[in-house]
Amino acid sequence: MNTLQRLCAALALAGLACSAQASGNLVITPSSSTTQQGSSFSVDVVGRSFTDEVVGGGFNLSFDAALFSLDSVTIDTSWEFARSGGLIDNASGTLTDAYFNTFVAPPTGDFAVARLTFTAKAPGDGVLRLEASPSFPFANVFAEVIDVSYGSARVSVTAVPEPATWATLAAGLGLMAARRRRARQA
Repeated sequence: MNTLQRLCAALALAGLACSAQASGNLVITPSSSTTQQGSSFSVDVVGRSFTDEVVGGGFNLSFDAALFSLDSVTIDTSWEFARSGGLIDNASGTLTDAYFNTFVAPPTGDFAVARLTFTAKAPGDGVLRLEASPSFPFANVFAEVIDVSYGSARVSVTAVPEPATWATLAAGLGLMAARRRRARQA
């Protein structure tokens, strides 16, 4: 290998090392679910595949206000230094600046962040979408900002059958049973 090739290879490796950056994913689990109108349901916000120790961060959330009402945000207790469930605005379908910090045991890899509890208001399909919080970026133990990908989840809300529907079903089953009984007697 000549000197020029060695120099090019060294520069290429140096470029790769400089471009390497801490990263991770903030996701909602489960990523899809179904619930009934009027029911309460919860989803978890979790960190996945973080390459650095995380001392804290934050997130925003958007959701369809016609389908869902966000009732509560509970930040995991492992974030002992500072935490807040943020500002819930059910009229516009947003959660702003939920944040969390730790200095005792900064996690890496996969970890719990928060539990979000909703009420399903109307039938339909909606998306819960995580977004970056400009006020609270994710950071590592060296106070460097971590590059984070934000996920989403799909929730389907089904209508609860009306009492008249149940009554019609019961009457139909009753007629079928009576007809069967007459057929056996004949």
